[in-house]
Order: sequence, then C-alpha cells, then structure tokens
Amino acid sequence: MDDIDFMRDGTPDELLQVKHHVTAASDLTEYNVDLWRSINAWLDTVDLSLDRIPVLRLLTTADVPSGGVLCRLRDGSDRDAVAALSALEAAATNSNSKQTEPWRKSFLNRSPEHRAALVAAIVVQDGAPRAADIDKSLRRAFGYIVPRGREDDYIRYLKGWWSGISVSLLDRSLQAIRAEDLRIQAEDLRDQFGPQALPLDPQVMAKFSAEDAEIYRGRTFVTQLLWIALDENRLLKAIRDYHRAYTQRSEWLRRGYLCEAEVDRFAFALHDEWEQVFDRLVARAERSGGASLEDTGMAILEEICANSRARIRERFDQGWLNRGTMHQLAEGFAGLTIGWHPDFETKLETLLQPVVAKEPVS
Repeated sequence: MDDIDFMRDGTPDELLQVKHHVTAASDLTEYNVDLWRSINAWLDTVDLSLDRIPVLRLLTTADVPSGGVLCRLRDGSDRDAVAALSALEAAATNSNSKQTEPWRKSFLNRSPEHRAALVAAIVVQDGAPRAADIDKSLRRAFGYIVPRGREDDYIRYLKGWWSGISVSLLDRSLQAIRAEDLRIQAEDLRDQFGPQALPLDPQVMAKFSAEDAEIYRGRTFVTQLLWIALDENRLLKAIRDYHRAYTQRSEWLRRGYLCEAEVDRFAFALHDEWEQVFDRLVARAERSGGASLEDTGMAILEEICANSRARIRERFDQGWLNRGTMHQLAEGFAGLTIGWHPDFETKLETLLQPVVAKEPVS
C-alpha cells in the first residue's frame, strides 16, 4: 500500500508511504530499498520550491537499528534532519545498489536546498505491527480492560468502532479524536459485555440505503405497513429497524451472548405490550366511530413504537431492537403474530392462503 494523500482544500497536508512486510524485514537504514523508493515517489509528487511542503511520512513494519541515522527522522526531541540529510547524501553517493541507483541519482540531481527541504519534511515511523500482529498488540494495550473469555470479540468490536472513526477522520466530518475518547469507548465496550448488557456490533449500525431495503419489499411485515398507508420515509426506517434487529440478534445467538429462551421472553413481552395497545385503540375507534381503519392502525403502530418498554436485557436499551422485533412479530416470529390494521388477521388469512387452481369448465 503506497501513495496515500491526506488533502485539505485540494492541497496535501501529508503524503504517506506504507511498507508492510508479511515476514521480518531487514533493518531500515539509509541504504534501504523501501526508503529510496519512497523518496523517489515524493520527488515525483512534491514541489520542493514551495514555502510549505506536506509531511512526508514513511510508515513501515521494518525497524531502524539502535543508533541508526534514520532515528534522527523520527518525531521527538532527538530529531535532527541536518544529520540525516548528510547521511542520506553520503548513502546516495556511495551505495552500489543497482535497484536504487535511478532513485539516488534523482535525489542528488536536486539542488541542495531542495534536498534539505525534502529531508526536513520526512518523518520515519518504524516498528509498526504487521497486520497479523495487530490483535496481539491491541490485547496488550487493552489487557487491563478486556473481558476475560471474550478477548477476540472485544478486539473485533473495538476495531469495528475504530474503522468508523477512521472514515470520519478521512472525510473531515471528525476533526480529531482524543485519547480520552478512546478510553471512554474502551470502557463502554467493556460494560457492554456485562451480564445485564449486550455488545452492539458496529456493522449493524452502518448506513442503510434505499437500495438495501429493496430485498425486503415483498415481506409480510412490509405489506402490513402498507395496509395502514405508512409513508415511504417511515417505511424505509421500519425496514432498517427490521434488518438491524434481525442481524444483531443473529449475531448474539451465533456468538453465545444470548440464548433462545431470552429471545422468546422478549418476543412474549413485546407481544403483550402490543396486545394491550391494539385492544385499547381498536375499542376506542369502535366507540367513537370516527377514525378510519388505516388511521386506527397508524395510531397503534405509533404508540407501540414510541412507548415500548420491554428489554431483552436490563442494560440494553435500543429502540430499534424493539421496533425491528415488532416487525418480525408481524411475520409470525417466535410463534406469535401481531398487526396494525384492525382487520389484519382476516387480511393475513387472505394473503397467506394457498392459491387453488380452478378446474377448467368442460
């Protein structure tokens, strides 16, 4: 992975060269191929005559040897770009490598001022963990907080959260993240693995588009919502709730965070809440005689979605899980069936009855 640019208003703030070695890499010295390949890439892309040039960062899994001159290009109080420039100029002159020869010549062909400007902008960030070792590094870093027996899942969820943060940082919707923010998230995630809580998978909360909703259009719960003339905007959100609830519950069951008995109890509690609201509002509509069947169904949907208090776990309080599971009950989930339209049972019988072919008339 090479040539990553971080832009602001069309101007790069930083040019990043990433060098990942699957196996142990040779030491990063002033003669290293990765170094000279990166320098050549920067020479091709950076205008060294500018007053301000971007940070030129080399991120690598290789290590600068102790006392090596490239230590002088790390961030920190020991940074000395002048000493590093002298060493790089000497290496460019004295190396016998055929592979790096054209890159070294390109470097030496630049003016002394441009070479100095280039090296002054270089930041070496060596010793990065290999991809296969990232989880181990995270376990060491967060070992004080990772719930015992759930280490792999904890790290996976933490990386999922960080993936979202990375996107926000890259598109500038988030300007920065503090160490305190990371600490709070790590502790909150630990609490999600507690006995009365459940972990929230970051992937479940990803954006859900109108295109994603298309596969659900023919489902019974959607038909039930159309019977009460639910508008398109809220229909899409109902489909999203259904998708999230189904996906998250499946994840919990697959990983053993939840058992089927808990799911059944939750479904029963939701059905009980719905039954109270449905009976009350249908009876009220029959007494008043003013509301249409669609309006009554809409009122049932809105009240139960706004006021549902059932919890799958005491410390998991996400409204979309209740709403999404309600829509699953509208399809007969857990052996229970609910609906919104006052005549939903009759309409379901008509909808679900098998189509019987008529005998041809002789």
